[in-house]
Amino acid sequence: MSPVVGRSSTNRRGTTTLIGVATALVVVGLLAVFAFELADTQAKSKDDVRSRVHERATLAAALIESLFESSAQQAPRNARRYGGRAVPDRVAERDRRTSAYVVLLDPSLRVLARSQGFTSQARRGLAASAATVRMVRAGRPYGLGDVVPYGRTGVINFAVPVRTRYGTRLLVTGFPPSALSQFIVRELRRIPGVRGRQSYLIDGRRRVIASTNPARPTGYVFRRPAQVRALARPSGETNGRYYDQVPLAGSTWRLVLAAPEKALFANVSGLRKWVPWAIFAAFAAVTAAAFVLARRMLRSAAEARRAGALLAVTNRELARRAAELARSNDELDQFASIASHDLQEPLRKVRTFTQRLTVMEAEQLSEKGRDYLERTNAAAERMQRLIEDLLRFSRVATQARPFAPVDLGGLTAGVLEDLSESVARYDADVHVGPLPTVSGDAVQLRQLMQNLISNALKFRREGVPPVVRVDAQVEDDTVVLTVEDNGVGFDPQYEERIFRVFERLHGRSSQYPGTGIGLALCRKIAERHGGRIRGEGRPGEGARFVVTLPLHQEHETIVLADRPHDEDRTRLPEGPVHA
Repeated sequence: MSPVVGRSSTNRRGTTTLIGVATALVVVGLLAVFAFELADTQAKSKDDVRSRVHERATLAAALIESLFESSAQQAPRNARRYGGRAVPDRVAERDRRTSAYVVLLDPSLRVLARSQGFTSQARRGLAASAATVRMVRAGRPYGLGDVVPYGRTGVINFAVPVRTRYGTRLLVTGFPPSALSQFIVRELRRIPGVRGRQSYLIDGRRRVIASTNPARPTGYVFRRPAQVRALARPSGETNGRYYDQVPLAGSTWRLVLAAPEKALFANVSGLRKWVPWAIFAAFAAVTAAAFVLARRMLRSAAEARRAGALLAVTNRELARRAAELARSNDELDQFASIASHDLQEPLRKVRTFTQRLTVMEAEQLSEKGRDYLERTNAAAERMQRLIEDLLRFSRVATQARPFAPVDLGGLTAGVLEDLSESVARYDADVHVGPLPTVSGDAVQLRQLMQNLISNALKFRREGVPPVVRVDAQVEDDTVVLTVEDNGVGFDPQYEERIFRVFERLHGRSSQYPGTGIGLALCRKIAERHGGRIRGEGRPGEGARFVVTLPLHQEHETIVLADRPHDEDRTRLPEGPVHA
C-alpha cells in the first residue's frame, strides 16, 4: 500500500469517526437537554398526559356520536312513514322491534301514533325527558335523554325530527339501557390507556349506561360525595384516580375515563432514558387508535349506505302491504256496518216466528216440538247478543268520542238506576264511595262501570245476597277505581285469561248468561283511556277488579315537566301492562 493511499484511507476513517462521534455527541447532547427539560417541566409533562387522555375521550365520544348520527340518514324514510295527516298505531308497532315502545308526537306534542308498551309510566318518563325534545327543537339531528323509570330497568328516550307539511314531528323510541350497554362496552374497552383504567358512559343523573368496571355495571348511580365532586369538574384527581369526561352532543350523556394516578403518570415522574421512546410509542398508539377509529367510521358509513338501500326496498314492500292492510280494514268497517243491521234482521225474524208458533200452535205442538222452538229462540237470542257485543267491542276505537270531564259519581248513580231491577231482585247491597271526576269518554266509561257492577250481581253465590263495593283513590295524577263483590270469585290462575274475548270460566247456563266479551270490552276501554285493568279473586270468596286511569288526559297531550319525576313515586305496580 502506498503512503498516499494509506493516508487517504486513514483520513476517511478519521473523518467518519469524527462524524460519528460528533453525531453521537449531538444525540447525547440532545438527549441530555431533553432529559434536563423533562426534569424542569414535570408539571408541563403531566399536562401533556392529561391532554392525551382528553383526546382519547374526545375521539371515543365522537365515535359514539357517529353511531347515533347515522339515524339522520333515515329522515326520508321517516317522512314517508310518518308524514301523513293520520298515522296508524300499527306503523309505530312495526318499528318497535326490540325496543320498549315507539311514539309519534305532533309539533304541539300530542300523540299521533304509538306502539304497544307506551304506558302511562312511559308518558311520565317522556315528560321527564324535556331535554331530549329541546335538543331536537334546537336543530340537533337527534336527542338522547336520561334513564327514566319504566318497568324494572328503566328506559332511554331517543328522539329524531320528522319534517312533514304539517310541521316538524317527533319520533321517540324508548329502549332499555341494556340494549346499548353490550355494544358500547366493546367500544369502551378498545380505548387505549394504562393498566387499571375504567371507562363509563353516564347520563345527566350520573347513572351508568355502559361500563368496563364490573363493580359499577349498567344502572349504577354515582352518589358518594367524592364521586359527585369529581364528576362536577371536567377533569381532576380524586382518591388516587384521575378523571376526564367529555359530553356527547345531542344528549345529556358524558363519557368518563378514569385511571390510577400512579400508573397514568408513571412515565413523567422522573428522569428516565426511555422517556422519549415512551412518548413516541404513545403517539404511535394514539395514531393507530385514530386510524382504527377512522377506518371503522368509514366502514360504518359504507354499511349504513348498504343498509339504506336495503331499507328502501323493504319500505316499498311495506308500503304495498300497508295499502293492502288499509283496504282490508275498509272492508272490515263495511262488514261492521252490514252486521249492525243485515245480520240481525234474520235473527229478529227467527225469534218473532218461533214465538208466534209457540203461541198460535200451542195445542198442536208436542212437548218435544215446543222444546225445539224454545231452544231455537234462545239460540237466536244468544246470537243477537253476541253480534251486539262484538259491535260494541269493535267500536271502542272507531266510534270513540273526544275526552271531556266525566263525573264518575253521577255516572255510577245512573248505572245503578239502570240496574235497579236486578239489585232489587237479588236483594243486593251496593256501597258507592266518593268518586272523582276524570277526563274520558262518558259513554265508554259508563259501559265499563255497568259491565263490572252487573258482573258482580250476576256471579253471586247461591243463597247469599250480593254485596258490591265501589271505591276510588287518587294517587298523584292517577285514579285507582275498585269494584269488589262477595260472589263466586275465580281461581287466581285465570287473572289474565278472563280478559280475553269469548273466555268464560262458567258454562253457558241460565244462572250465568253472557257472551264472554264484557271483561274484554272493559280492558279495551281502560287501555283507550291510557289506563289498565286487573282482576283478583278467590273461589267462593269474591272478586275484586282494579281499574287505573289518568286523572287528566285531554286529547292525550304530553305536557313536558320542568323537573324529573322521583323514581319511587312514578313506578307502577308490578303486573302486566296492556297498551
